[in-house]
Parts: sequence; C-alpha cells; structure tokens
Amino acid sequence: MVTKTLMREEALEAPKKVAVQLQKNAPLWGDIAKALSAKKVNFAATIARGSSDHAATFAKYLIETHLGLVTASIAPSVYSVYQSPLKTDNALFLGISQSGKSPDLVESFKRASAQATKIALVNVENSPLAHAADFVIPLLAGEEKAVAATKSYIAALTGIAQFTAIYTKDKALNEALEKLPEYLEKASSLDWSYAIGALEEAKDAYVIARGYGYAIAQEAALKFKETSCLHSEPFSSAEVLHGPFALIKNNFPALVFAQNDQSAKGSIEVAEKMAKLGANVMFAMPGSKAINVSHNLPVTASLHPLLDPILLIQSFYLMASELAVTRGFNPDQPDNLNKVTETV
Repeated sequence: MVTKTLMREEALEAPKKVAVQLQKNAPLWGDIAKALSAKKVNFAATIARGSSDHAATFAKYLIETHLGLVTASIAPSVYSVYQSPLKTDNALFLGISQSGKSPDLVESFKRASAQATKIALVNVENSPLAHAADFVIPLLAGEEKAVAATKSYIAALTGIAQFTAIYTKDKALNEALEKLPEYLEKASSLDWSYAIGALEEAKDAYVIARGYGYAIAQEAALKFKETSCLHSEPFSSAEVLHGPFALIKNNFPALVFAQNDQSAKGSIEVAEKMAKLGANVMFAMPGSKAINVSHNLPVTASLHPLLDPILLIQSFYLMASELAVTRGFNPDQPDNLNKVTETV
C-alpha cells in the first residue's frame, strides 16, 4: 500500500503533461532552431539553480554531444553579486526555472549580451525570466504544490531532448519522444520498494550515474536530502573511483543508474565492484539484464539512450515519496524549505 502525497500525485501527472508539452512546443523549438541556424553560435551557457540546474546538466551533455557546442554552467552570482560582465556574444544562453522569479537568474538574462540567443524554459510563462528572454519554452507541467519538484523536472528534461531532436533533425529521437508518455506510464507502475527497505535506516548514500544520466543522479541525491533527510551524494561512475570510493563499506547503500550507450559498460563494472566490497547496490538501467549486485530494480524497455534517464527518474520519484513517509517525513513540505526560492 502506498501513501497518497502531493509529490506522488504530481509525479503521476508527468506522462500526460509530457504528451501535451511535446505537441505544443514542437513549433516553438522549430522557430528557435531556425533562428540559431541563421546565427554563428560559438558556445552555449546555462544558468539555473536546484533541480533546474540538474536539468541544465542534462542540457550540457546533450548540447555538447549532439550540437558540438562547448557548454558552460554560469554561476548566477557572477552577474547578481559581482556585477561582472561576461562575453556572451554568439552564445546559446539557456535559463531553466520553475517559477522564473529568482532575481539572480532574471538579472543574468538582462545583463547577457544582446547578441546572445536567450531561451527560457519556465513553468510560469508570464514570469520575469520569460520577459527577459528572446524565446520562451513553457514547461506546461501545471501547478506544482509539493515543494519537491517532480513533473516540472521531467518536463525540463523532455524539453531539452525535444530541442536536440528538432535542431539536429534526429529522426530516431523524434520517434522515441512520441512514445515517451506511454513509457512514463509504464515507469510509474514499477515496484522499487526494495530501495525503501534498503534506505529506511540509512544515514548516508551514493547515487551513481554517468553521461546523460548524471543529471538524474544529482536530482535523486537532492530529493533524498530534501524529502527524507538522507545525506546522499551524486557521483559519476568514473569520479567515484577516486577519493569517494574509500567510503564503500559493508552494507553502504548505493543507487546506480545507467543508460544504453557507451557509458553502460563502465557503470556496470563500478556497480559490481561496489557490490563485491559489500555495498548494498541497487541498479537500474532500462532494457538491462540482471547484473551481479544486491538488487536489480525493475525497469522499462529502453526507449532511447537520451530518454532512459527520464524513465528512471520517474520511477525514482514515486519510490522517494514513499521513502520519505517511511522515514517519518512529509515529502510535500520539507523542513526549512519553500516552493519558490528567490536568491540574489
């Protein structure tokens, strides 16, 4: 039996919201693709905070691997606190925000070069960030009442994937996106209760991924902190082999995500290596066969390597909501947090 929370209910809305978003935003992304094609775009820059910044990580991997543009994450304080001008001429300038209200993000858009192509992905279309942008992509996730973002984060990842597909004219990715709502429904019904038992009494945990999936490792670790007061850290499956690997001890919990691309082999090897050291390793990779770890979490078939992380975070959100309740917390209203955080 699962507990009804706003976090759970909003996560369950994601498939329908994504279906609407994909249909309505395709022409908007088409206009942006035409505008960018007419310009000499030299690099890309992202600016965001919190879950939206994790979506920006996803954007970095997709833009660099598919558009060939070096992509940097700009610290908002460079503009808002230090008042430092940056040379953003001929840049694809991407801002991601649920509310579009945070003053530092808005200031960055206002101060960016007039020659930059400024695109805002926002859940609130009539927001200050949207007004400061050249192009606005509405996430169309609808109102999100739970403090913890779910459907809006999935909408941000989907928007970035749709932009990639349209800009690069990737037929396979466009066709996979058409099936994404259906696959998200399937991901919503999977039983990840093993993870709840494994993490119920945990004090620390790792969330591991690589490449396109690293963005959801960041997001999952944040959700553990904010909804379950579980200290957790995200690492790439390459980086964790350095200093962080010293913490791997008997029964240390680690959630490992992977997708069906060139990074899968390395991620599987790391997961199995941690399991041999006694860690309680939970592994999830769409379309994968069982590997030698503590538990292989149930997954959907693989839709597309770029979309595998979106399916995994959907299953994760539903588990995370129940984990919070099991640990005695309210995932809808975590301690010390507000839905909209406005930083300067």
